[in-house]
Amino acid sequence: MSLTEIARFADLVEAQVAASRLRAEGVQVLVQNEHWGASDYLMTIAMGGFRLWTPDVDADEARRLIADLRGGETLAETPSSGRVTSTARAGAALALAATFGPTVALLLGGKGRGGWMRSVAVGVAGLCLAVGLAAWAAALFG
Repeated sequence: MSLTEIARFADLVEAQVAASRLRAEGVQVLVQNEHWGASDYLMTIAMGGFRLWTPDVDADEARRLIADLRGGETLAETPSSGRVTSTARAGAALALAATFGPTVALLLGGKGRGGWMRSVAVGVAGLCLAVGLAAWAAALFG
């Protein structure tokens, strides 16, 4: 029996609700990264969120149930809507943070006690903040 990915979620609770709905309809489902999300939020972002997997034979039915749960949105409607995907938004935010975060930190850090280490720390904190905001934006608008 092979498994097919049917959906991805940025929020653990949303993924668990969707999995519960599928199980209530008699569809076997696996929530990938469920334990990472419960213990380490940043690792969840790195792993790509929470993925729902079902057996191949149940994939179409599971996608239909997930679409109903999400308010009737189907996979065919998503690309034609013209909206930027949440993955593209998160990638753009990460690229901007990685490019400009350390530079701004070095410019604002200045000299003195702590020197370049303080600047690097501020840059890393800015990068983490940007990744968190990108994940939040993806969950809110994606």
